[in-house]
Amino acid sequence: MSNYLCFDIGGTDVKYATADKEGNLLNPGVFSSENGSGKAVLNGIERLAAAEKELAGVAVSAPGFVHPETGFLEKGGAIEEFHGFPLKDYLEEKLSVPVTVENDVNCAALGEKWRGNARHDENFLCLTIGTGIGGAIFFQNRLYRGHSFRAGEFGYMITNGVGAATPEGSTMNSFATVYSLRKQYAQMKKRSFQDVSGLEVFEAYDHGDYAAKGLVRKFFSNIAICLYNLSYILNPGKILIGGAISSRPTLLQELKEELAYLAQDGSGPLLDVCALKNQAGLTGALYYHLHGDQEFIAGDAT
Repeated sequence: MSNYLCFDIGGTDVKYATADKEGNLLNPGVFSSENGSGKAVLNGIERLAAAEKELAGVAVSAPGFVHPETGFLEKGGAIEEFHGFPLKDYLEEKLSVPVTVENDVNCAALGEKWRGNARHDENFLCLTIGTGIGGAIFFQNRLYRGHSFRAGEFGYMITNGVGAATPEGSTMNSFATVYSLRKQYAQMKKRSFQDVSGLEVFEAYDHGDYAAKGLVRKFFSNIAICLYNLSYILNPGKILIGGAISSRPTLLQELKEELAYLAQDGSGPLLDVCALKNQAGLTGALYYHLHGDQEFIAGDAT
């Protein structure tokens, strides 16, 4: 039986799994990106592909600005060596099997539409929170990418005015991420950034740590402002929250409280988390590999 290899590339690690056509992920694993090394990512993919005896194809979920038809990465996100890199062509030459490449949050949205919390939704948004802020727009049963494939890059929104030396320093990616939260907490505690995890900051917040309390409340406020703006601009039926933070049991309630403070009248979108968690990107990458951009139709999302 032929199998597919799925990869979800991140700046810290690369998730992978073997999969069948039904979307069942087998033998999932992780290997290190070695602090965003493109060489490490490519070597890991090639090593795993070489170990597969009946490989039918490779499906890749990648960060940055991705041209889904050509698999060219205009910008590689957390993998700087992938800026201006023809990832699809490179892997097809090395592996001699069909390869597809799609943006990571678009993949998460496809995964949730296929087998997750958006199976019955024609219109929804996906917002991922981690090292950066990622997004995807699902409109009338298919992805909306924009004319240059950048639609859904919610992390580039400027919501508090330009208060930094450059406009880029005032984006959501710069001040409303788990990365920025860790950085600020480490500075306040006079500790190394590498020694502070996002989990530690939230645990400190839950235990009443003064420094964490102010930082986390501001973090929730910034995310809520983003959700508020998106709900009025795009009026989706649902917004799914992804990233490791989506495992926090109280996250939805905390965000709803911030939205209530912003005077949302209750007619906004339903907030939910990605049901597939860390496997959403792998699942969506496989869906794109198998079905491309075809529109979901009744009975598909089961």
